[in-house]
Amino acid sequence: QFDHEIIWFVNSQVIEKNARREFHFVIIPVELFVFQYFQPSVQSLKMAKLGVTVALFLACAVFGSARAANVPVFVWGKPSVTYVPALSRYSSSEFGALVEAQIDEKTFTIVFAEDRLSAEDLSQCKLKTQTCFKNLQKLERKSYLPSVEEPLSVLEGSNAQSVQLQSDGTLSERIVPQAGGIVVVNLSGGDFASHDALIDAVYARLHKEYPNIVAIYTGKTPSFSYSSLVRKTRQAEQEPEPAKEVLSTDGFMMVYEKFMFGQADAEELTAAKLTQATKVENATTDAVQIRLSGAGAQVDLFFLLTQGSWEITGVWFGNQEYYLRHRVHVNQHFSYSCNQWEYYSYDLQKKIVFEEVQLQPFWPGADGAAPASDRFGDAWYCVGFTTGGILSGLFLILIFIIIGSYGIAWMMDIRTMDRFDDPKGKTITVNAAE
Repeated sequence: QFDHEIIWFVNSQVIEKNARREFHFVIIPVELFVFQYFQPSVQSLKMAKLGVTVALFLACAVFGSARAANVPVFVWGKPSVTYVPALSRYSSSEFGALVEAQIDEKTFTIVFAEDRLSAEDLSQCKLKTQTCFKNLQKLERKSYLPSVEEPLSVLEGSNAQSVQLQSDGTLSERIVPQAGGIVVVNLSGGDFASHDALIDAVYARLHKEYPNIVAIYTGKTPSFSYSSLVRKTRQAEQEPEPAKEVLSTDGFMMVYEKFMFGQADAEELTAAKLTQATKVENATTDAVQIRLSGAGAQVDLFFLLTQGSWEITGVWFGNQEYYLRHRVHVNQHFSYSCNQWEYYSYDLQKKIVFEEVQLQPFWPGADGAAPASDRFGDAWYCVGFTTGGILSGLFLILIFIIIGSYGIAWMMDIRTMDRFDDPKGKTITVNAAE
């Protein structure tokens, strides 16, 4: 009635070789499971196939994105070498264009490819007190590219011959130079000093047999991993700006953010919302009364126009008159703006506050035409002209003037001698009066 199944799992072993990752999928038995086997549903089999497909797709995507590797490249052999910036990074296409500029149809190209090579190997590899690349270092005409993306993809082609370095230090086959030929010598083991000696010997022999030769020394993958630095900035979300109330009527416009009232010494005031502005009918051409009303609050503002400027002559709230410590006297075509506009009762027990307020009564011009009341004029802010910084600057200038005046007065009081003593002449006698 029951069957037993051996479940085999695919274990994906990821071997990270520095900046380049290689994925090896190995089929290994993990554990023997015994199931009471009934006939599986068709839907479960479809879901299992879909999961395997998605997993393989993701693995291939990661494999393709992580395959690119940058390695250093040395190019030498031609009498005229193309000198390039040593701190630049080159793509495969840019490196291919550089190689094509060095070779022609009769040039023989030999490539020495390490399994793993990085720019750090060239500078840090030491043999006692000398570098491991002493033969490569003594080359006078060479081009050094510290970072090239997969240079072997450009050099390896259908006509490229591959030669292996054997464990005894010899090559798997003899290299015969010929016009247009490409030979790739695969160096393995990581012994850079012996590889440097082999490169010098092989290149000397080939150059003697065929002078038109270009040699390239590079690697297949980098031996050092470079972790990418990702900069992330943390920034709090911007707080939404509070909504502002807009009150307008014929010949008047006002915008405010918050209106509060209460006792003058209270820590928290009562907030109210003014939603409507109306012009009282007893207004004249030079005097205007505006009534601001809302839920549980009513404010009356009195404006007066005199000699080309307007001012606030009175403020009433809750059938009580309030006054402003600083007089509001603004040009006729200007608006008044203040971030904290406070009015106090005459007994200094109560106060009303407008926050972020801007208002303007619009007066008719000389021709009697009423101006548009849908846009504020230039703002006249409620800050004074003599701020703390200005007063401190004036005080310092005053001290400097006083000190300078005293110094000039003392220098002008200095008197020079008008008579001098002659040792051969008569002795000078100075009276007390002099």
